[in-house]
Amino acid sequence: MKKFSGLLLSAVLLGGCGTAVTDSAEDANNGTGGTETTETEATETETTETEVEATEEAPEDAPIEVTDPTGLQLYMPELGLVKKFQVEDFELTREVLEVSGNQVLEEITFGEAATIEVTEWTESSMNMLIETSELEGERDISIEGLVPMNAPVVMIDEANSTEGEWIVTSNDETLETQAGTFEDVLVVEQVLKSESSDQVTTMTRYFAPDLGFIQEKTVVANGDDKQESVVELVSYE
Repeated sequence: MKKFSGLLLSAVLLGGCGTAVTDSAEDANNGTGGTETTETEATETETTETEVEATEEAPEDAPIEVTDPTGLQLYMPELGLVKKFQVEDFELTREVLEVSGNQVLEEITFGEAATIEVTEWTESSMNMLIETSELEGERDISIEGLVPMNAPVVMIDEANSTEGEWIVTSNDETLETQAGTFEDVLVVEQVLKSESSDQVTTMTRYFAPDLGFIQEKTVVANGDDKQESVVELVSYE
C-alpha cells in the first residue's frame, strides 16, 4: 500500500514604563497630576491581559473534542481497532493506538516495516498531521508527544474538485470485502495523468463508518493495457 504521506510567545512589557516615569515627573512640575501615568498603566494592563489570553490559547493543531460526530468524523476509526489487509501475498496491519478528540494515532505494519500516522478529522475533511517511520519499535507513543509536519497533507476534502487531488465521489456505497459487507461507505478517488505518455493511474479508497480505511483499488492504464491491484480488508477486531 502506498503511504501518502514552538510557537514561542514572548511577553516583555517594557514599552510604556519609561514614558510613564517621564510623564509623572513632568506632571509633578506642571501640577497636572498623574493622568498620563494612569492611561499608560491601563494600556499595560490591557496588553498584559491580551498576552496572557494568547498564551492560554490551544495550539492550532491541538485535538478538538468530538461529542457528536458529523460528516467525515463518522468514519474515524475507533480506539483499539486492529485491521488486517491482504496486499497480494502479504499482510498489512493497521492498529489504532490512541484517539484524542478528532485526532487518531495509528501504527501501520507491513512485514518488518512500521509507520506511525496521525490523522485529523473534521466535518468536511481529513488531514495527515504526522507520518513517520522513525519510531519503529517504540510503544510509548502519544499524539501529544509527536511533532506535526510543517504543513498537514489534505487527504480528503469534500469541497475539493481539483484535477489530480483526492475527490469524494460517494458516501453511500455498499462494499463487499472478505471481512464482510459495509454500507454507507465513503469513496474518494484520485486520477493521475502522465505528462510524457498515455498512462493514467486511478486510485480509489473506501472508508467505512467507525472503521476508517477498508480498501484501496489502483488501476494503471496505458492504452489498452491495464494493471489492477487491491488492498483489501480481510479481518478486524
